[in-house]
Amino acid sequence: MEGRERRRLTFLGLALCCLLFIVGQQEERRLEAAAAVQAGEAVVTGARLYSENCRKCHGSRGEGLGQLGPALADQHFFTGRMAEVGWLLDLDQYVAATVAGGRMMATRPLYAGNGTTAVMPPWALDQGGPLRVDEIIAISRFVMHWRATALGTIILPVIDLPPADRGDPATIKAGGKVFSTLCLSCHALPDLPGGQGGPTLAGIGVAASGRTPGLSATEYIRQSVLIPDAFVVEGYDEKTDTQGCGALLSEVQLEAVTAFLLQRN
Repeated sequence: MEGRERRRLTFLGLALCCLLFIVGQQEERRLEAAAAVQAGEAVVTGARLYSENCRKCHGSRGEGLGQLGPALADQHFFTGRMAEVGWLLDLDQYVAATVAGGRMMATRPLYAGNGTTAVMPPWALDQGGPLRVDEIIAISRFVMHWRATALGTIILPVIDLPPADRGDPATIKAGGKVFSTLCLSCHALPDLPGGQGGPTLAGIGVAASGRTPGLSATEYIRQSVLIPDAFVVEGYDEKTDTQGCGALLSEVQLEAVTAFLLQRN
């Protein structure tokens, strides 16, 4: 009887060990799945916060927007940015730290701000910004999500979008409103007298087509908004405090004001 009881206890012990092993394996998988869900939710939250707070300077796809902000979804950002700024920690920590504290000085002359404000203001609540720590981390997670495509690990198919209808009266009307609200303080048109900070845009649809070799009138207008110093009209090379494009346009606004100006021949 004593031997039989010993064998029964041994069997029960082995069965209990197997059960604990199976439960442990399941718990590990459960924790991994929960972590994946949490990481996915952080990326989704970060995408929303990026769209609300970051895209107007860095582009909807992280492609960068002229002098407003550098690209965040290109190869250089993921392979050379940390060395460029002398950052010794991980890139995601750099993104979070930069969002939280902003940048008082640019690392490249192109992103030099307007001379009176920081290149990038701080976004953290404790530094006067609107974002909590968890929101800043979510934005960093979203930016890091571009690594795979930036490094070519994943190649997404190119989707050809239909060209914007710049002859649409509604688009032109919207562009006129954008111009009157954001551009008229510096630029003028024959029927819209404006400020003196920038050159007149009368006939810009024709003039723009020959100003920069290789650029169409449409491309020139877009470049002039995104990178104001790319071409400086004669007589406006000596900047004053009132010069320099300060309009911060969304892609929709940029398309609309381009359509508006193209038909002002």
